[in-house]
Amino acid sequence: MSKFIIKPILFLGELAFFVSIIQNHKIYTMSKIKLIILVLGGLLIGNANVHAAKGPNTEPQNTQPGSSTVGEENPVSSETLEPARPVTREELEGVRSELAVVNDKLNYQLTNNIPSTTRSLQINGIFQNRYNDVTYSSNQNTLPYSNGFVFNQVVLSFRGNLKRDYEEGRNVDYVVSFAASGATSYNLQATDVYLQYSILQSLDIEKAYMYVQFGQQKIPFGLEPQVLEAFTPTVNLATFAGPGGFNLAARDIGIQLRGDLFPSVDVGYNYRNPFIQYAFGVFNGSGQNALDSNSEKDVVGRIVLNAPVDYNSIWRGLSLGTSIYSGEPTLASPTTGGVTQVGSKKRYGVDLAYVPVSNPIGITAEYVSGKSDSILSGNTLANEVIKTTYSSGSTVTLFYNFGEQFLKNYDNQSRHDDWWPTTYQPFVRFDHYNSDTSGAGTKTSVVTYGFNWFFAPTTKFQLNYNVSDIKTASTSSKNNQLQLQFQYGF
Repeated sequence: MSKFIIKPILFLGELAFFVSIIQNHKIYTMSKIKLIILVLGGLLIGNANVHAAKGPNTEPQNTQPGSSTVGEENPVSSETLEPARPVTREELEGVRSELAVVNDKLNYQLTNNIPSTTRSLQINGIFQNRYNDVTYSSNQNTLPYSNGFVFNQVVLSFRGNLKRDYEEGRNVDYVVSFAASGATSYNLQATDVYLQYSILQSLDIEKAYMYVQFGQQKIPFGLEPQVLEAFTPTVNLATFAGPGGFNLAARDIGIQLRGDLFPSVDVGYNYRNPFIQYAFGVFNGSGQNALDSNSEKDVVGRIVLNAPVDYNSIWRGLSLGTSIYSGEPTLASPTTGGVTQVGSKKRYGVDLAYVPVSNPIGITAEYVSGKSDSILSGNTLANEVIKTTYSSGSTVTLFYNFGEQFLKNYDNQSRHDDWWPTTYQPFVRFDHYNSDTSGAGTKTSVVTYGFNWFFAPTTKFQLNYNVSDIKTASTSSKNNQLQLQFQYGF
Protein backbone atom coordinates (compact mmCIF):
# COMPACT_ATOMS: atom_id res chain seq x y z
CA MET A 1 0.00 0.00 0.00
CA SER A 2 1.41 3.38 -0.99
CA LYS A 3 2.22 6.29 1.31
CA PHE A 4 -0.75 8.18 -0.15
CA ILE A 5 -3.04 5.57 1.40
CA ILE A 6 -1.20 4.85 4.66
CA LYS A 7 -0.70 8.41 5.87
CA PRO A 8 -4.37 9.49 5.67
CA ILE A 9 -5.36 6.38 7.58
CA LEU A 10 -2.80 7.19 10.29
CA PHE A 11 -4.14 10.75 10.48
CA LEU A 12 -7.69 9.48 10.87
CA GLY A 13 -6.50 7.13 13.58
CA GLU A 14 -4.88 10.01 15.48
CA LEU A 15 -8.03 12.06 15.14
CA ALA A 16 -10.13 9.21 16.50
CA PHE A 17 -7.65 8.87 19.38
CA PHE A 18 -8.08 12.53 20.29
CA VAL A 19 -11.85 12.24 20.13
CA SER A 20 -11.72 9.27 22.50
CA ILE A 21 -9.65 11.31 24.96
CA ILE A 22 -12.22 14.09 24.81
CA GLN A 23 -15.06 11.65 25.42
CA ASN A 24 -13.38 9.90 28.33
CA HIS A 25 -11.78 12.81 30.18
CA LYS A 26 -13.53 15.96 28.90
CA ILE A 27 -10.45 18.08 29.50
CA TYR A 28 -10.06 19.69 26.06
CA THR A 29 -11.66 22.98 25.17
CA MET A 30 -13.59 23.43 21.95
CA SER A 31 -10.90 25.70 20.57
CA LYS A 32 -8.32 22.94 20.96
CA ILE A 33 -10.63 20.46 19.26
CA LYS A 34 -11.04 22.78 16.28
CA LEU A 35 -7.28 23.31 16.19
CA ILE A 36 -6.68 19.53 16.06
CA ILE A 37 -9.18 19.12 13.21
CA LEU A 38 -7.59 21.95 11.25
CA VAL A 39 -4.07 20.56 11.72
CA LEU A 40 -4.95 16.96 10.83
CA GLY A 41 -7.18 18.08 7.99
CA GLY A 42 -4.35 20.15 6.57
CA LEU A 43 -2.00 17.20 6.81
CA LEU A 44 -4.57 14.97 5.09
CA ILE A 45 -5.04 17.42 2.22
CA GLY A 46 -1.35 18.15 1.93
CA ASN A 47 -0.52 14.46 1.84
CA ALA A 48 -1.51 14.38 -1.83
CA ASN A 49 1.69 16.28 -2.51
CA VAL A 50 4.05 13.95 -0.65
CA HIS A 51 6.27 13.65 -3.71
CA ALA A 52 6.58 17.40 -4.24
CA ALA A 53 10.02 18.90 -3.62
CA LYS A 54 10.52 20.90 -0.48
CA GLY A 55 11.47 24.53 -1.16
CA PRO A 56 14.31 26.23 0.67
CA ASN A 57 13.58 28.12 3.85
CA THR A 58 13.86 31.79 2.97
CA GLU A 59 12.53 33.17 6.27
CA PRO A 60 15.10 35.23 8.18
CA GLN A 61 16.13 33.77 11.49
CA ASN A 62 15.44 35.71 14.66
CA THR A 63 18.73 36.41 16.37
CA GLN A 64 17.59 39.22 18.65
CA PRO A 65 18.24 38.92 22.35
CA GLY A 66 15.43 37.25 24.17
CA SER A 67 14.22 35.35 21.10
CA SER A 68 13.50 31.62 21.41
CA THR A 69 16.17 29.13 20.47
CA VAL A 70 16.06 25.52 19.39
CA GLY A 71 14.44 23.40 22.06
CA GLU A 72 12.46 26.29 23.60
CA GLU A 73 8.74 26.86 23.16
CA ASN A 74 7.48 30.24 22.04
CA PRO A 75 5.33 31.80 24.73
CA VAL A 76 1.68 32.18 23.77
CA SER A 77 -0.47 34.86 25.33
CA SER A 78 -3.34 33.54 27.39
CA GLU A 79 -5.57 36.12 25.74
CA THR A 80 -5.45 34.16 22.46
CA LEU A 81 -7.00 31.05 24.02
CA GLU A 82 -10.62 30.56 24.99
CA PRO A 83 -11.35 30.00 28.64
CA ALA A 84 -11.30 26.33 29.51
CA ARG A 85 -14.71 24.74 29.76
CA PRO A 86 -16.13 21.22 29.46
CA VAL A 87 -17.10 19.94 26.02
CA THR A 88 -20.81 19.68 25.43
CA ARG A 89 -22.50 16.68 23.82
CA GLU A 90 -23.50 18.76 20.80
CA GLU A 91 -19.90 19.82 20.21
CA LEU A 92 -18.70 16.23 20.50
CA GLU A 93 -21.32 15.08 17.99
CA GLY A 94 -20.11 17.82 15.64
CA VAL A 95 -16.57 16.45 15.81
CA ARG A 96 -17.86 12.98 15.05
CA SER A 97 -19.78 14.30 12.05
CA GLU A 98 -16.72 16.06 10.63
CA LEU A 99 -14.66 12.91 11.16
CA ALA A 100 -17.31 10.86 9.32
CA VAL A 101 -17.22 13.27 6.38
CA VAL A 102 -13.43 12.99 6.10
CA ASN A 103 -13.67 9.20 6.37
CA ASP A 104 -16.32 9.02 3.62
CA LYS A 105 -14.18 11.13 1.27
CA LEU A 106 -11.15 8.91 1.83
CA ASN A 107 -13.17 5.72 1.26
CA TYR A 108 -14.60 7.22 -1.94
CA GLN A 109 -11.10 7.91 -3.27
CA LEU A 110 -9.92 4.40 -2.38
CA THR A 111 -12.96 2.71 -3.92
CA ASN A 112 -13.03 4.63 -7.20
CA ASN A 113 -9.35 5.22 -7.95
CA ILE A 114 -7.40 2.24 -6.58
CA PRO A 115 -7.96 -1.36 -7.74
CA SER A 116 -7.94 -4.02 -5.06
CA THR A 117 -7.63 -7.80 -4.86
CA THR A 118 -8.16 -10.37 -2.18
CA ARG A 119 -4.44 -11.24 -2.21
CA SER A 120 -1.34 -9.30 -3.22
CA LEU A 121 -0.96 -9.07 -7.00
CA GLN A 122 1.73 -7.81 -9.37
CA ILE A 123 0.81 -7.12 -13.01
CA ASN A 124 3.45 -6.90 -15.75
CA GLY A 125 3.17 -6.36 -19.47
CA ILE A 126 5.59 -6.59 -22.40
CA PHE A 127 4.92 -5.27 -25.91
CA GLN A 128 7.03 -5.55 -29.04
CA ASN A 129 6.68 -3.43 -32.17
CA ARG A 130 8.99 -4.42 -35.00
CA TYR A 131 10.05 -3.54 -38.52
CA ASN A 132 11.45 -6.30 -40.78
CA ASP A 133 13.30 -6.00 -44.07
CA VAL A 134 14.54 -9.25 -45.66
CA THR A 135 16.42 -9.46 -48.95
CA TYR A 136 17.76 -12.56 -50.71
CA SER A 137 21.17 -12.00 -52.23
CA SER A 138 22.00 -15.21 -54.14
CA ASN A 139 20.35 -18.11 -55.97
CA GLN A 140 16.93 -16.58 -55.48
CA ASN A 141 14.70 -14.85 -57.99
CA THR A 142 12.32 -13.72 -55.28
CA LEU A 143 11.87 -9.99 -54.79
CA PRO A 144 12.43 -8.53 -51.32
CA TYR A 145 9.71 -9.84 -49.05
CA SER A 146 8.55 -9.61 -45.43
CA ASN A 147 9.17 -5.89 -45.52
CA GLY A 148 6.88 -4.03 -43.19
CA PHE A 149 5.81 -3.17 -39.69
CA VAL A 150 4.81 -5.97 -37.35
CA PHE A 151 3.13 -5.99 -33.97
CA ASN A 152 5.23 -8.91 -32.89
CA GLN A 153 4.10 -9.89 -29.42
CA VAL A 154 2.26 -8.90 -26.27
CA VAL A 155 2.73 -10.65 -22.93
CA LEU A 156 0.61 -10.09 -19.81
CA SER A 157 1.81 -11.60 -16.54
CA PHE A 158 0.14 -11.87 -13.14
CA ARG A 159 2.16 -12.81 -10.07
CA GLY A 160 0.97 -13.08 -6.53
CA ASN A 161 1.08 -14.80 -3.17
CA LEU A 162 -1.41 -17.36 -1.90
CA LYS A 163 0.15 -18.04 1.51
CA ARG A 164 2.84 -16.05 3.26
CA ASP A 165 5.02 -17.55 5.96
CA TYR A 166 6.41 -14.73 8.10
CA GLU A 167 8.59 -16.98 10.26
CA GLU A 168 10.64 -18.86 7.65
CA GLY A 169 9.41 -17.65 4.27
CA ARG A 170 7.91 -20.95 3.12
CA ASN A 171 5.53 -19.12 0.81
CA VAL A 172 3.09 -20.34 -1.82
CA ASP A 173 3.19 -18.13 -4.92
CA TYR A 174 1.62 -18.29 -8.35
CA VAL A 175 2.41 -17.08 -11.87
CA VAL A 176 -0.15 -16.77 -14.67
CA SER A 177 0.86 -15.19 -17.99
CA PHE A 178 -0.63 -14.94 -21.46
CA ALA A 179 0.98 -14.10 -24.79
CA ALA A 180 -0.29 -13.23 -28.25
CA SER A 181 2.08 -13.47 -31.18
CA GLY A 182 2.09 -14.52 -34.81
CA ALA A 183 2.41 -13.23 -38.34
CA THR A 184 -1.24 -13.58 -39.39
CA SER A 185 -3.32 -13.98 -36.22
CA TYR A 186 -2.77 -12.95 -32.64
CA ASN A 187 -4.51 -15.48 -30.42
CA LEU A 188 -4.00 -15.00 -26.71
CA GLN A 189 -2.67 -18.23 -25.21
CA ALA A 190 -1.46 -19.24 -21.77
CA THR A 191 2.32 -19.41 -21.36
CA ASP A 192 3.42 -19.66 -17.72
CA VAL A 193 0.78 -21.13 -15.40
CA TYR A 194 2.30 -22.64 -12.28
CA LEU A 195 2.39 -22.69 -8.49
CA GLN A 196 5.62 -22.33 -6.54
CA TYR A 197 6.26 -23.49 -2.98
CA SER A 198 9.39 -22.75 -0.99
CA ILE A 199 10.44 -26.06 0.57
CA LEU A 200 13.29 -24.50 2.54
CA GLN A 201 13.34 -21.17 4.32
CA SER A 202 13.71 -18.12 2.07
CA LEU A 203 14.30 -15.30 4.57
CA ASP A 204 17.97 -15.89 5.44
CA ILE A 205 20.07 -15.11 2.35
CA GLU A 206 23.05 -16.95 3.83
CA LYS A 207 21.22 -20.29 3.66
CA ALA A 208 20.25 -22.51 0.74
CA TYR A 209 17.00 -22.10 -1.19
CA MET A 210 14.77 -24.82 -2.64
CA TYR A 211 11.51 -24.44 -4.56
CA VAL A 212 9.06 -26.76 -6.27
CA GLN A 213 7.06 -25.51 -9.27
CA PHE A 214 3.98 -27.29 -10.59
CA GLY A 215 2.26 -26.43 -13.86
CA GLN A 216 3.20 -25.09 -17.29
CA GLN A 217 6.65 -23.46 -17.28
CA LYS A 218 10.03 -23.18 -18.97
CA ILE A 219 11.99 -26.42 -18.93
CA PRO A 220 15.35 -26.19 -17.11
CA PHE A 221 17.63 -26.65 -20.10
CA GLY A 222 20.37 -24.42 -21.42
CA LEU A 223 21.19 -20.77 -21.07
CA GLU A 224 19.24 -18.87 -23.73
CA PRO A 225 16.18 -21.19 -23.85
CA GLN A 226 15.30 -20.27 -20.26
CA VAL A 227 15.43 -16.50 -20.79
CA LEU A 228 12.00 -14.88 -20.58
CA GLU A 229 10.69 -12.73 -23.43
CA ALA A 230 11.57 -9.47 -21.66
CA PHE A 231 15.27 -10.32 -21.41
CA THR A 232 16.15 -11.96 -24.73
CA PRO A 233 19.45 -10.44 -25.93
CA THR A 234 18.52 -10.52 -29.63
CA VAL A 235 15.34 -10.05 -31.62
CA ASN A 236 15.40 -13.68 -32.82
CA LEU A 237 16.11 -16.71 -30.71
CA ALA A 238 19.12 -18.88 -31.39
CA THR A 239 18.24 -21.38 -34.12
CA PHE A 240 18.70 -24.45 -31.90
CA ALA A 241 16.40 -22.96 -29.23
CA GLY A 242 13.51 -22.14 -31.57
CA PRO A 243 10.97 -24.22 -33.53
CA GLY A 244 13.48 -24.67 -36.37
CA GLY A 245 15.86 -26.46 -34.03
CA PHE A 246 15.37 -28.40 -30.81
CA ASN A 247 12.57 -26.03 -29.68
CA LEU A 248 14.01 -25.88 -26.18
CA ALA A 249 12.54 -22.42 -25.47
CA ALA A 250 8.97 -23.77 -25.49
CA ARG A 251 7.07 -24.37 -22.28
CA ASP A 252 5.87 -27.75 -21.07
CA ILE A 253 3.55 -29.03 -18.36
CA GLY A 254 5.04 -30.83 -15.37
CA ILE A 255 6.78 -30.43 -12.04
CA GLN A 256 10.20 -28.97 -11.35
CA LEU A 257 12.51 -28.83 -8.33
CA ARG A 258 15.06 -26.02 -8.30
CA GLY A 259 17.37 -24.48 -5.73
CA ASP A 260 20.94 -23.58 -4.85
CA LEU A 261 23.77 -24.40 -2.43
CA PHE A 262 26.70 -22.64 -0.74
CA PRO A 263 25.83 -18.98 -1.41
CA SER A 264 28.40 -16.17 -1.20
CA VAL A 265 26.77 -13.23 0.56
CA ASP A 266 27.57 -9.55 1.05
CA VAL A 267 24.77 -7.96 3.04
CA GLY A 268 26.09 -4.44 2.50
CA TYR A 269 25.63 -4.74 -1.27
CA ASN A 270 22.57 -7.00 -1.04
CA TYR A 271 24.69 -9.53 -2.92
CA ARG A 272 23.97 -13.25 -3.04
CA ASN A 273 25.76 -15.64 -5.41
CA PRO A 274 25.27 -19.40 -4.89
CA PHE A 275 28.15 -21.65 -5.89
CA ILE A 276 25.77 -24.38 -7.15
CA GLN A 277 22.39 -23.95 -8.82
CA TYR A 278 20.35 -26.99 -9.77
CA ALA A 279 17.02 -27.80 -11.41
CA PHE A 280 15.34 -31.13 -12.18
CA GLY A 281 11.94 -31.64 -13.75
CA VAL A 282 9.49 -34.23 -15.06
CA PHE A 283 7.25 -33.10 -17.93
CA ASN A 284 4.68 -34.46 -20.36
CA GLY A 285 6.94 -33.78 -23.33
CA SER A 286 4.08 -32.66 -25.58
CA GLY A 287 4.86 -28.96 -25.43
CA GLN A 288 2.90 -25.86 -24.51
CA ASN A 289 -0.89 -26.05 -23.98
CA ALA A 290 -0.99 -29.69 -25.08
CA LEU A 291 -2.10 -32.90 -23.41
CA ASP A 292 0.28 -35.81 -22.97
CA SER A 293 0.38 -38.05 -26.03
CA ASN A 294 1.49 -41.20 -24.18
CA SER A 295 2.09 -42.60 -20.73
CA GLU A 296 5.82 -41.81 -20.76
CA LYS A 297 7.36 -38.71 -19.20
CA ASP A 298 10.35 -36.55 -20.18
CA VAL A 299 13.09 -35.90 -17.62
CA VAL A 300 15.19 -32.71 -17.65
CA GLY A 301 18.11 -31.71 -15.43
CA ARG A 302 20.53 -28.80 -15.18
CA ILE A 303 23.45 -27.82 -12.91
CA VAL A 304 25.25 -24.47 -12.93
CA LEU A 305 28.53 -23.64 -11.16
CA ASN A 306 29.06 -19.95 -10.37
CA ALA A 307 32.42 -18.47 -9.48
CA PRO A 308 32.49 -18.35 -5.64
CA VAL A 309 33.79 -14.78 -5.40
CA ASP A 310 32.87 -11.66 -3.48
CA TYR A 311 31.08 -8.59 -4.78
CA ASN A 312 34.16 -6.66 -5.93
CA SER A 313 35.82 -9.53 -7.80
CA ILE A 314 36.37 -9.18 -11.55
CA TRP A 315 35.19 -12.81 -11.91
CA ARG A 316 31.73 -12.04 -10.57
CA GLY A 317 29.30 -13.13 -13.29
CA LEU A 318 31.30 -16.17 -14.46
CA SER A 319 29.29 -19.41 -14.69
CA LEU A 320 29.50 -22.86 -16.26
CA GLY A 321 26.38 -24.96 -16.85
CA THR A 322 25.42 -28.35 -18.20
CA SER A 323 21.99 -29.75 -19.11
CA ILE A 324 20.46 -33.07 -20.12
CA TYR A 325 17.07 -34.00 -21.56
CA SER A 326 15.65 -37.49 -22.04
CA GLY A 327 12.20 -38.15 -23.46
CA GLU A 328 10.05 -40.69 -25.25
CA PRO A 329 7.76 -38.91 -27.72
CA THR A 330 5.02 -40.45 -29.83
CA LEU A 331 6.25 -40.94 -33.40
CA ALA A 332 3.76 -40.12 -36.13
CA SER A 333 3.47 -42.49 -39.07
CA PRO A 334 4.29 -40.99 -42.50
CA THR A 335 1.43 -42.92 -44.14
CA THR A 336 -2.30 -42.47 -43.66
CA GLY A 337 -3.66 -44.99 -41.18
CA GLY A 338 -0.19 -46.00 -40.04
CA VAL A 339 0.56 -47.14 -36.51
CA THR A 340 2.19 -44.71 -34.13
CA GLN A 341 4.76 -45.83 -31.58
CA VAL A 342 7.04 -44.41 -28.91
CA GLY A 343 10.55 -43.30 -29.85
CA SER A 344 13.54 -41.72 -28.17
CA LYS A 345 14.64 -38.09 -27.82
CA LYS A 346 17.93 -37.02 -26.18
CA ARG A 347 19.47 -33.58 -25.70
CA TYR A 348 22.83 -32.66 -24.17
CA GLY A 349 24.07 -29.13 -23.55
CA VAL A 350 26.92 -27.16 -22.06
CA ASP A 351 27.18 -23.38 -21.68
CA LEU A 352 29.65 -20.76 -20.47
CA ALA A 353 28.79 -17.19 -19.50
CA TYR A 354 30.81 -14.24 -18.32
CA VAL A 355 28.40 -11.36 -17.72
CA PRO A 356 30.14 -9.04 -15.26
CA VAL A 357 28.45 -6.02 -13.75
CA SER A 358 31.54 -3.88 -13.19
CA ASN A 359 33.29 -4.90 -16.43
CA PRO A 360 31.66 -3.78 -19.72
CA ILE A 361 32.93 -6.73 -21.78
CA GLY A 362 31.00 -10.01 -21.71
CA ILE A 363 30.63 -13.30 -23.54
CA THR A 364 28.16 -16.18 -23.65
CA ALA A 365 28.70 -19.49 -25.43
CA GLU A 366 26.43 -22.52 -25.71
CA TYR A 367 26.57 -25.89 -27.44
CA VAL A 368 23.73 -28.42 -27.74
CA SER A 369 23.63 -31.83 -29.41
CA GLY A 370 20.86 -34.36 -29.63
CA LYS A 371 19.28 -37.29 -31.36
CA SER A 372 15.67 -37.89 -32.34
CA ASP A 373 13.80 -40.90 -33.67
CA SER A 374 11.31 -40.71 -36.52
CA ILE A 375 9.37 -43.24 -38.60
CA LEU A 376 10.91 -43.24 -42.05
CA SER A 377 8.50 -45.64 -43.78
CA GLY A 378 5.94 -48.37 -43.17
CA ASN A 379 2.48 -48.43 -41.67
CA THR A 380 2.59 -51.35 -39.19
CA LEU A 381 4.78 -52.24 -36.25
CA ALA A 382 6.29 -55.04 -38.30
CA ASN A 383 7.41 -53.03 -41.32
CA GLU A 384 7.91 -49.51 -39.94
CA VAL A 385 11.48 -48.28 -40.29
CA ILE A 386 12.73 -45.98 -37.52
CA LYS A 387 15.51 -43.53 -38.29
CA THR A 388 17.69 -41.82 -35.65
CA THR A 389 18.84 -38.32 -36.59
CA TYR A 390 21.74 -36.59 -34.87
CA SER A 391 21.71 -32.78 -34.71
CA SER A 392 23.82 -30.03 -33.14
CA GLY A 393 23.71 -26.30 -32.58
CA SER A 394 25.86 -23.60 -31.02
CA THR A 395 25.99 -19.87 -30.36
CA VAL A 396 28.72 -17.45 -29.30
CA THR A 397 27.86 -13.87 -28.35
CA LEU A 398 30.35 -11.08 -27.67
CA PHE A 399 29.04 -7.79 -26.29
CA TYR A 400 30.30 -4.53 -24.89
CA ASN A 401 28.33 -2.35 -22.48
CA PHE A 402 28.94 1.34 -22.02
CA GLY A 403 26.92 4.16 -20.55
CA GLU A 404 26.14 6.08 -17.42
CA GLN A 405 25.91 3.09 -15.11
CA PHE A 406 29.70 2.61 -15.32
CA LEU A 407 30.45 6.12 -14.04
CA LYS A 408 31.47 6.02 -10.39
CA ASN A 409 28.52 6.63 -8.05
CA TYR A 410 26.44 7.93 -10.98
CA ASP A 411 23.56 5.53 -10.50
CA ASN A 412 23.48 6.22 -6.75
CA GLN A 413 22.67 9.89 -7.12
CA SER A 414 19.23 11.18 -6.20
CA ARG A 415 17.04 11.18 -9.32
CA HIS A 416 13.42 11.32 -10.33
CA ASP A 417 11.43 8.09 -10.14
CA ASP A 418 11.66 7.39 -13.89
CA TRP A 419 15.38 8.06 -14.19
CA TRP A 420 17.46 5.21 -15.58
CA PRO A 421 21.21 4.95 -16.23
CA THR A 422 21.33 4.79 -20.02
CA THR A 423 23.15 1.73 -21.35
CA TYR A 424 24.41 1.06 -24.86
CA GLN A 425 25.23 -2.50 -25.91
CA PRO A 426 26.78 -3.33 -29.29
CA PHE A 427 27.26 -7.05 -29.86
CA VAL A 428 27.96 -9.72 -32.45
CA ARG A 429 26.56 -13.26 -32.34
CA PHE A 430 27.52 -16.36 -34.29
CA ASP A 431 24.70 -18.89 -34.58
CA HIS A 432 25.08 -22.31 -36.21
CA TYR A 433 22.67 -25.26 -36.44
CA ASN A 434 22.96 -28.57 -38.32
CA SER A 435 19.73 -30.53 -38.47
CA ASP A 436 21.49 -33.76 -39.53
CA THR A 437 25.18 -34.19 -38.87
CA SER A 438 25.36 -37.14 -41.30
CA GLY A 439 25.29 -34.63 -44.16
CA ALA A 440 21.69 -35.02 -45.27
CA GLY A 441 20.34 -32.15 -43.20
CA THR A 442 20.13 -28.39 -43.42
CA LYS A 443 23.03 -26.28 -42.20
CA THR A 444 22.05 -22.83 -41.00
CA SER A 445 24.63 -20.18 -40.14
CA VAL A 446 23.58 -16.71 -38.96
CA VAL A 447 25.85 -13.82 -38.00
CA THR A 448 24.01 -11.06 -36.14
CA TYR A 449 25.40 -7.56 -35.76
CA GLY A 450 23.33 -5.83 -33.13
CA PHE A 451 22.89 -2.79 -30.96
CA ASN A 452 20.71 -2.55 -27.85
CA TRP A 453 19.79 0.76 -26.26
CA PHE A 454 18.36 0.60 -22.73
CA PHE A 455 16.98 4.06 -22.00
CA ALA A 456 14.21 3.39 -19.44
CA PRO A 457 13.57 0.78 -16.74
CA THR A 458 11.13 -1.20 -18.92
CA THR A 459 12.04 -0.03 -22.42
CA LYS A 460 14.77 -0.89 -24.89
CA PHE A 461 15.43 -0.37 -28.58
CA GLN A 462 17.00 -3.22 -30.57
CA LEU A 463 18.69 -3.08 -33.96
CA ASN A 464 19.73 -6.41 -35.53
CA TYR A 465 21.29 -7.08 -38.90
CA ASN A 466 21.30 -10.80 -39.68
CA VAL A 467 23.45 -12.35 -42.41
CA SER A 468 22.18 -15.90 -43.03
CA ASP A 469 23.65 -18.75 -45.06
CA ILE A 470 21.38 -21.79 -45.46
CA LYS A 471 22.67 -24.93 -47.17
CA THR A 472 21.18 -28.32 -47.90
CA ALA A 473 22.63 -31.31 -49.73
CA SER A 474 21.60 -29.82 -53.10
CA THR A 475 20.81 -26.12 -52.61
CA SER A 476 22.30 -23.00 -51.06
CA SER A 477 20.74 -19.62 -50.29
CA LYS A 478 21.74 -16.44 -48.52
CA ASN A 479 19.68 -13.57 -47.17
CA ASN A 480 20.15 -10.39 -45.21
CA GLN A 481 17.62 -9.25 -42.64
CA LEU A 482 17.29 -5.86 -40.97
CA GLN A 483 15.20 -5.77 -37.80
CA LEU A 484 14.22 -2.77 -35.69
CA GLN A 485 12.28 -3.45 -32.52
CA PHE A 486 10.93 -1.40 -29.64
CA GLN A 487 10.23 -3.47 -26.53
CA TYR A 488 8.39 -1.69 -23.77
CA GLY A 489 6.29 -2.66 -20.80
CA PHE A 490 5.09 -1.93 -17.31
